[in-house]
Amino acid sequence: MTRLSSPRVLGWVLVPAAVLIVAAWWRTGALARNEVALEREAARLRAELAAGGYSTDAARVRARADRLREETELLRSLAVSAQGLGRDPLVADHVSRPFQLIEFEREGAAVAQAAREQAAAAGVKLDASAFEVLADNSESPPQPRRRWAQLALARQVAARAIAAKVGTYEALPVPAVREMRVEKSSPVLVEQILFSVRVTGDSARVQDFVEYLALGTGPEDLRLVIEHLVLRKDGIAAPDQASATVVLAGLLAAPEPATESVPAPTP
Repeated sequence: MTRLSSPRVLGWVLVPAAVLIVAAWWRTGALARNEVALEREAARLRAELAAGGYSTDAARVRARADRLREETELLRSLAVSAQGLGRDPLVADHVSRPFQLIEFEREGAAVAQAAREQAAAAGVKLDASAFEVLADNSESPPQPRRRWAQLALARQVAARAIAAKVGTYEALPVPAVREMRVEKSSPVLVEQILFSVRVTGDSARVQDFVEYLALGTGPEDLRLVIEHLVLRKDGIAAPDQASATVVLAGLLAAPEPATESVPAPTP
């Protein structure tokens, strides 16, 4: 029978056991240190999220997710609206041809004449500025597509004023065209064609006009973005009369880059 204190036992049993115990202790200590480090890192990340306005609270995370979904749906609707202005015949039928000022003026005159006839039939006084604000003496404007979009937008806004049967309609000078990009150096995604008008008339008619701007007169109508709106009552003497000054935007999606056809390889 081998004694526990014999060198053979110490060498083959006790020493390896001691090594295993030390290794297990070291491993346990390493895991504990890693756990502490991970807890510190998690605390630091939670602090950074809180400082940035984020929260790890489940209810707040769900609320933020709901807001993101709403914003996504809004962007989708804006994208659809941006495509709508580009499909207007005044834009779609002319952008593929070289811009000619005489053609633009002829189309503008035809649009204005048709709008005046419709306005007269509806009892709307259409000011001469309805389309004159688009005047431009440039023979070769840098962005002819924008000019056609401005004319298309002017026609659509005037049509909605006529549909609402407001009393008077006048267009104010067009403020600008804004470019929407992801970053300053990114390509243009959408162009905001800005337009400004002022209408007066019966309060209900003026309200209808504002609603037509935002919602259209039918399900297929272009949706416009109202950027600024000032509503005024004419006073005690005419409580049913009102005026509205509106700055609105039609969205025009950037044209898709032309793709060059690759010739088929010769056999």
